[in-house]
Amino acid sequence: MKTILVLIATVLLSVSVYAEDNKNDKNVKSTAVTEAVRKVNTVDISGSVVDNKSNESLAGAAIFIDGNKYYSDLDGNFSVSDLKPGKHTVRVELISYQPSEMQVDLQKDKEINIGLIQE
Repeated sequence: MKTILVLIATVLLSVSVYAEDNKNDKNVKSTAVTEAVRKVNTVDISGSVVDNKSNESLAGAAIFIDGNKYYSDLDGNFSVSDLKPGKHTVRVELISYQPSEMQVDLQKDKEINIGLIQE
């Protein structure tokens, strides 16, 4: 009798674990599909911020795109992912430089270079 109860408990536990794994597999597949669809419907923008006169890279420049703030890295580079296609306002600011603002029409991934003028 004990053996039968242990056997039944083992079978029930195995079925429960299998069902949970199957549920997780479906979530992983669904997430992968959602990620692929999102990637198809978005664009990326990247580029660099440099001094307009000396062409030196400018680290730590604040880059505003649609109200969100990003920063250039130590080499003056920046990258923003998952933007909706269309027109975006890009504004760049850095202490002791004049702010720069431009309209960018993103229909596909784009790379831009921004030159700032020192005040």
